[in-house]
Amino acid sequence: MKTITTHYIDGAFVESHGREVMDIISPTTAEVIGRVTLGDEEDTRLAIAAAKRAFASFGRTTKEERVKMLRRLHLAVAARIEDLATVMVEEYGGAVQIARPFVETGIN
Repeated sequence: MKTITTHYIDGAFVESHGREVMDIISPTTAEVIGRVTLGDEEDTRLAIAAAKRAFASFGRTTKEERVKMLRRLHLAVAARIEDLATVMVEEYGGAVQIARPFVETGIN
């Protein structure tokens, strides 16, 4: 079972300040398949501050730079279609035949 205790803030995975833990329950088996530590006010403050800092520099990027970033993101996510479809089925339930097209639509 996977346990997630970090949040991605300011370009790094950092331990949560929050202490509330939520179970992730499989809709198929009703079993606990993971646990996640929820963020608290401090985590939110840190994330907002990081977003403001990032916006200052990202806001000055050119259209071409942004297109390049989006293309890199597209390639990275497209390389993980099967993984993403599998996780979607595990977390939300349903069939791979339905999850995969949803993932592909999101990627495109």
